[in-house]
Amino acid sequence: MTEKPIDLDEVMAEVRERVRKRRDSGAYGPEVEAALALPLPGGRPLFTEELADPIPALAEALGEEITYDPRSRKPLVGPLITFARRTVIGLVRWWLAALTERQERINQLAARAIADLRDRPTPGLDTRLMRLERELARWREDFFASNLHSVYFQARFGGDEPVIRRQSEQFADLFKGRRRVLDLGSGRGVFLDLMRDRGIGAYGVDLDPRMIEEASRRGLEVTDGDALEHLRALPDRSIDGLYARHLAEHVLPGELVSLLREARRVLKPGSPLVFVTPNAATLTVGGSSFWLDPSHVRPIPPELFRFYLEVEGFVDVAVRTFEPSERRLNEDVPVGPIREHVNLLNETLFGDRDYAVTGCAPPS
Repeated sequence: MTEKPIDLDEVMAEVRERVRKRRDSGAYGPEVEAALALPLPGGRPLFTEELADPIPALAEALGEEITYDPRSRKPLVGPLITFARRTVIGLVRWWLAALTERQERINQLAARAIADLRDRPTPGLDTRLMRLERELARWREDFFASNLHSVYFQARFGGDEPVIRRQSEQFADLFKGRRRVLDLGSGRGVFLDLMRDRGIGAYGVDLDPRMIEEASRRGLEVTDGDALEHLRALPDRSIDGLYARHLAEHVLPGELVSLLREARRVLKPGSPLVFVTPNAATLTVGGSSFWLDPSHVRPIPPELFRFYLEVEGFVDVAVRTFEPSERRLNEDVPVGPIREHVNLLNETLFGDRDYAVTGCAPPS
């Protein structure tokens, strides 16, 4: 009984597949990964993902020699077949040599082109990128009305500072004893001023240079920057509190999830987090006053915001509403269905205008 010859290509393909699966599962540490990438003496690395790193694989493929054995091992007619094959090879060798020379020239040109692409951008690429950046900036300005003078807008619609401070005071005790609280979208610095008065260390981040200038005049620590980019630049567990008033409604849902994910990373265990936003469950807010600010992206229902915090791993998540509407239906009606309907309308149409979702970073 003859044994089936071993197919080395099949064996190596199986080994590579097993290595790939173990890599994807994270079974290998950095030391093993480095060892797998080391080249064998006179050859390629031990295991390479050709599609993930195609240029070295291409160079190897182009350098491989193609061999062909014209001999036939068939009985009787084998010598005749071998002679015929060698004759044909001899006749086409000159043609193959021309093709090989042409392919070698193409290979050299392709390698040079790849090297040029690595060393310098495509002609005109910088100009096109600059144009795209200008168009994106113009689109954001038009979409969010970012060219609107923020100081004038705050004076008309931003709310009186005493009202904002009163709203913020209900969360001050959550940050008691903290040393490094971050106020995202700190604006005029009302919350930072409150933290300073309470002896709590805090600093703010805001995109608007006018707001930063005003907060700086008050002696508050503020920095210019995007909220998400600032969080991404912070080390792990580097702050012990986070506050954001009327920021969440200004970002896309995916950006908000990224904000919460980064917030969990940079918050120390057990640190509090507070997001204040318009209460979309009150229809006069979600259908009217919310849209007074053209930079608002979309309202966030309280239960959705609660879900965001819970799914991102925060604990002790809660929602509290505040700032009752000034206008309400008269509830001085006879007891019964009419009063129940009036109460429901007041709750739905004229409920609290703001809410806060609060939570804590997990203890470990």
